[in-house]
Amino acid sequence: MSQPPEREQPLYAWIITINREPTDSEFATCLRCLDDESYQKICNIENRDDAWRSLLGRLIPCIVMKQRNVSRSAWSIKTTKAGKPYIDAPKEEKHLGYNIAHNGSLVAMAFSLGRKHKVWNIGVDVVKISLPKGIQFNTYIDSLRHKRALNRLFVIWTIKESYIKALGQPPGFDFSRVECRIPDEEIYVDGKRLTGWEFRLFKSNVGVLRTSNSVFREYRNQASVPPANPGALQTEIYQCCMTIYRGSELNKCIFKWSEQSGELDKFLRFVTLDAMVNAAKHISADGLNRERGS
Repeated sequence: MSQPPEREQPLYAWIITINREPTDSEFATCLRCLDDESYQKICNIENRDDAWRSLLGRLIPCIVMKQRNVSRSAWSIKTTKAGKPYIDAPKEEKHLGYNIAHNGSLVAMAFSLGRKHKVWNIGVDVVKISLPKGIQFNTYIDSLRHKRALNRLFVIWTIKESYIKALGQPPGFDFSRVECRIPDEEIYVDGKRLTGWEFRLFKSNVGVLRTSNSVFREYRNQASVPPANPGALQTEIYQCCMTIYRGSELNKCIFKWSEQSGELDKFLRFVTLDAMVNAAKHISADGLNRERGS
């Protein structure tokens, strides 16, 4: 008797929004949750904004495992031969494959739970949709052609980036090897049509509050919120793409364009900086009581 087809592994995403200015004490709180290797790597990052994004990226897996009621001592982060990380929990029947991306005010984690070969090849990319330098907003918004071209550029960029990350390729991979034919929903790599992959695309609209002395250098001295109205939020829009390899039995690539909130709710979770910090307080390195500074 033939075996029934294996069930498709669900693909999920957490989007962490750094929706306000973080503090040094919050940095120290989150840092205490990390393992020794991750702790040291974060401490060696000189730029505070880069350190914050990397810190949150390493904190998300800890919170995901905590919510699954798996104690910190029962799991560890391992890597494939290609250098891609995954979570190994010996007492669990399944592994958690994941990938992290960050840009601007967003830190994203795409992940799936299942057998190793089903969850290894996962990638995610996020990029802030912003106007090209030197172009005024009114000029841009009046040109539908420019708007479509820019949106298409960000879609193609995130598809290529998430695919390359899913493969575990190192920085420097030649993007020109990957050709995206968006109208046909086809991807070609080195001239050959790609099959077996799923690409899930969506946009994230977030409200952030920044100051002229922001922790993040791209916002520093460029805050659009005037001092007279410190409580106002500015809206940022990000193009996002998650990628996962579904298997050789799939003779094409699957594109899922999620735009409605109901569709996004099935796989996407938004988490604010406050929620991350509160979760970090409860994790506290799983009771190891590490007295660490920032």
